[in-house]
Amino acid sequence: MIKERGKNKGTGITIHPLLVGFWEVDQSMHTFGFDMGKRTKSCCYIWLILGAAQKILVDTGCADPEWTRQYHRPMDADTYKNPIEALAAKGIRPEEIEIVINTHLHWDHCFNNDLFPKSRIMVQKKELQYAIAPLPIHALPYESQMIHMRPPWVKAVERIEAIEGDLEISPGVAVVTLPGHSKGFQGVLIDTSKGRHLIAGDTCPKEENWRGNSQLKHIPSGIHVDLEEYFKTFEKIEKIADVVIPGHDPRVMESPVYPLGSGNYGS
Repeated sequence: MIKERGKNKGTGITIHPLLVGFWEVDQSMHTFGFDMGKRTKSCCYIWLILGAAQKILVDTGCADPEWTRQYHRPMDADTYKNPIEALAAKGIRPEEIEIVINTHLHWDHCFNNDLFPKSRIMVQKKELQYAIAPLPIHALPYESQMIHMRPPWVKAVERIEAIEGDLEISPGVAVVTLPGHSKGFQGVLIDTSKGRHLIAGDTCPKEENWRGNSQLKHIPSGIHVDLEEYFKTFEKIEKIADVVIPGHDPRVMESPVYPLGSGNYGS
């Protein structure tokens, strides 16, 4: 059972967002029904968690610029880094990563699972089930066999652990189910010295998703499978998280490490 916000003791665990690429999209792809016609950067991050009992990586990033351009959308090639290069800047080798958590199995979050040969890879069972046979509109984000592609998560399928529900995977680090964007989406909740920080991923791809606007308290992503579940997920986040870190927002990089002193992305 995950306790409600404000009841954690706090730890020395830190979160390090590592930018591995970005592309431009219409903002409404992230803010469903709002900001149509506004162009914005959508950043692809991997998240290194240090100070826990194991070295943990949340998501493994996207494909190289050529693949991304051919099958998805043009990427800024000058800023692309593969995950191994990004981790090397922190002094971490791929074989040191003991746990990989995939928030979900869209191509830009699990493309490089196979680069971490000694890691356990944790995915929600519901996410695996949906990734095998998604609705046609979601086939490309999963690079599904339904459209004659090879899903990237299959490259390391033998190390995937199908988990179910909220689960503490290491003292101070828990996965929490946040369905809506995808069937089996999971965020990562970390007890830090400044409260519970949630790596919200594509549940809140932009700061605007969490803070909302004059019409909505919180705004779903434009890519989703179930809006009713999505709004229940927002209610859950309100109860368990002190700080919500968005998943694709360039403003995340204003700090190289979390928790922040002031908590820019607090609730």
